[in-house]
Amino acid sequence: MPALPSYIVRRKGSRNYYVRMPIPKDLQQRLGIPGKPRRERWLSLNTSDPTRARQAGRPIIEKWEREFQELRHPKELTEAELQDAIWKRYLELITADEKLRLSLPTDDDLKKIWAHLEVEFGGVWDVGTFRNFEELQNTFVDDQRDRLTRLAKLKAEVAKGETKSVAEVIDGLLEQRRLKLEAGSPEYRKIAHGIQRAEIEALRRAAERDAGDWSGEPKDKLVRPPVLVSYPVGETILELFDRFRREAPGRVSPDGWTQNRKIVALFDQFIGGDAHVSQFSRNNVRGWKGELFKWPRRVADTGTFRGLTFSEVIRRNEKIGKPVISSKTINKYLAALGGFSKWLLSNGYIDESVMSGMFLDLDRRKKEVFPYDDAKLKTIFTSPLFLMCKGDRIEHIKGNKEIRDWRYWLPWLALYSGARLGELAQLLVADVRQEQGHWILHITSEGSKTKRTKTGGSQRVVPVHRKLIELGFDKYHARAVALNKQQLFDIKPDTRGYFSGRPSKFFGNYLHDIGIKNGRDTNFHSFRHTVADAFRRAGFVDEEFAPLLGHTRATTTGRYGILKPMVLAQRVAMIEAIEYPSLL
Repeated sequence: MPALPSYIVRRKGSRNYYVRMPIPKDLQQRLGIPGKPRRERWLSLNTSDPTRARQAGRPIIEKWEREFQELRHPKELTEAELQDAIWKRYLELITADEKLRLSLPTDDDLKKIWAHLEVEFGGVWDVGTFRNFEELQNTFVDDQRDRLTRLAKLKAEVAKGETKSVAEVIDGLLEQRRLKLEAGSPEYRKIAHGIQRAEIEALRRAAERDAGDWSGEPKDKLVRPPVLVSYPVGETILELFDRFRREAPGRVSPDGWTQNRKIVALFDQFIGGDAHVSQFSRNNVRGWKGELFKWPRRVADTGTFRGLTFSEVIRRNEKIGKPVISSKTINKYLAALGGFSKWLLSNGYIDESVMSGMFLDLDRRKKEVFPYDDAKLKTIFTSPLFLMCKGDRIEHIKGNKEIRDWRYWLPWLALYSGARLGELAQLLVADVRQEQGHWILHITSEGSKTKRTKTGGSQRVVPVHRKLIELGFDKYHARAVALNKQQLFDIKPDTRGYFSGRPSKFFGNYLHDIGIKNGRDTNFHSFRHTVADAFRRAGFVDEEFAPLLGHTRATTTGRYGILKPMVLAQRVAMIEAIEYPSLL
């Protein structure tokens, strides 16, 4: 086997491989924390298999390289950006002054503290404690002295064109706003001069408040709120997205509209929030795409990100290091803007094809989820859940309890049908029936408002494999009929209307508990890939078995489950050709 690339290594004490990449010197400070540059990036590949490590490592390196390129393309300093930075610095200092005044101890507070200390120490004072009390007592006086010193220094620097006193503030501001300005350059001095003037105005307000005057306003014309541009009502990005939805309600599912709107809202946050449609530009989409390489997975389910804006989430994650979304997911985010962009262009709200060329060029041949091999299939289907287990929530432990509900049947059905988890979990009792002497699964969105399929072509008829009948699937179905059930399995849709939510979580945990799942490359969807490989082993080409997996155009036969005898016979032959040596 050829040697592994130098960027794939093992860490001491770990069996798994990691991908490691040096951070370019010009980006180390930006990707680190103040005073501590970050010199390397590490990420576990969650596998001890060198072949899989090699497959998984290169895309991560490529993603990091693209991210470094994006970081080297900072935003330009515009007048709007300058005005916003100056005003926010002024407000920041004004707010800090207000908080300090509200936190100051009153005379009564100090008397109570003094009385407590006398009781505690009996008049024999500890030097450190006495100094702490003095500092607390002199908080306001010390702050006032520091403010006067700072004001005098700022005035002297502004008069001479110096910027040293705000250098640290400017460094943080440039990092936060992704601005790259050379120290001493005209643009750097321009923003530094503006920040100095904002601080001078804030310090003057504080001095006025010392005298009891809280009515002061900035007298410096540079220190003012950014000018708000008045746009026609109804022409913000989110308002127009809602109009787009009203005009094309059947374009995607209701849940799809909800999820796409959340993604469009993230883009809107990135460019400032409540943005006018004129901000839906190639430059802004390109900038947002660059930031998506740093967007963490499952943000809505992570408490530490709750209530944060798009940019705040990214800054928080730079410190805590949660895993980020894949390139495939980035394309899904971009796709949420795709149809909307075309609608905006067609309706004259924008005058360019904003999304053209924006999507990542992914290797569609590369598998992210792999099929199960014979050894893993044997491990799964001889594990306690499929024989006798300990009981609910401990199904992975051997015991004397037999489980024969959806937990048992969904994996077997997936292994001999290739159907998706959601398609199987939502089956109605009426979707399982005999046609022309054969048991079939009718995978369709018909029969219930809560059912759905991925596309119109996903609606199809799949014969039931003889193995499932041997296991007693027909008897399970007969009991459901006798009990007058509508749903074949006792599974309710989640808050988004998906039947797959609960089973997906269960099987993810179960496969991990029995040692099958150790990363993202195997999951319930692996059964679908396993079936495709079984068809190929039996001599069928992809085009032949594609209809059985729901990879075809929509037809009325798929919708209503009516197949000609010859067609059904061909499908039965393909399904019955599925064999797994380890399960014989």
